[in-house]
Amino acid sequence: MQTEGCPGTNLDSSLNIAKRYLDGVASLPPAPMLVTELLTLFRQPDRDIDQVVQLISYEPSLTAQILRTCNSVHFAGEDPPSDIFEAVSRIGFYQVYCLVVSMFGARTKSIDGACEGLDVDAAWQHSVIVAVSAAAVADMAGLPKTVAFTAGLLHDIGKLVLASAERKTYARLIQQALSEKVALSKMERTHLGVDHAEVGGELLRRWNLPADVVAAVSQHHQPHAAAPYEQLSAAVQVGDFVAHRFFAKDTSEIEGLSLSSAALDVLHLRSGDLPRLLDEIEEEMEKVKGLLEM
Repeated sequence: MQTEGCPGTNLDSSLNIAKRYLDGVASLPPAPMLVTELLTLFRQPDRDIDQVVQLISYEPSLTAQILRTCNSVHFAGEDPPSDIFEAVSRIGFYQVYCLVVSMFGARTKSIDGACEGLDVDAAWQHSVIVAVSAAAVADMAGLPKTVAFTAGLLHDIGKLVLASAERKTYARLIQQALSEKVALSKMERTHLGVDHAEVGGELLRRWNLPADVVAAVSQHHQPHAAAPYEQLSAAVQVGDFVAHRFFAKDTSEIEGLSLSSAALDVLHLRSGDLPRLLDEIEEEMEKVKGLLEM
């Protein structure tokens, strides 16, 4: 579904293009109802472990995964947990949430044909690092970590949709962006009429994810356009930059990437905060590696 040569595409038409791409993908995962329910629960100051366990218990595969995680060497200690209540108590609310949303996110790798246009495993690894990084940035800026983790993990989900639809053409766009040292989003808009951020945002909107998550994903390249959620969007942009700059195995991806000072300003952070931020991210990554068996 190429729309080669459509410069000057306005917002309305790019949104229509995003909708057509989504309508053309037959194997999209179902809406992550549990993620939405847990996000709602985590926003409540008086939540308790019984509520979390009750929600998780409706998903047998998730319950089994949490028990397996707790029984791993990384988390177990001397005695393995006997039930899901004890498992959640041991891992902690936030870690359980990260596990839930990551299990859902991992399912998106199986979107039909996406692997022909994109290295889905590398994209997934990058998204996990962005999620951890965005959550650390959010925590430093006084924003909710769970929301930032979710937006960071799903910030590139639109790439999977475009890769599924365009396949080899999308793979060529990625290589062209690298060779010309320009941002992939710019290449997408030029050749496809829409970028992966907008496609991802529209997908999350269809899934009825919270408005702040939708805005942070759809505008993570331009946080100022995400008002009133520009801080969360900026956290994702900073997390994306950190993941590419300091954790990427392929440094060629860095070439077209930049971090706007506006993103730091809206978070009330400065470049001098990066060393402390990196220390926190590396510490969190060690936890996540055990949690997600990376």
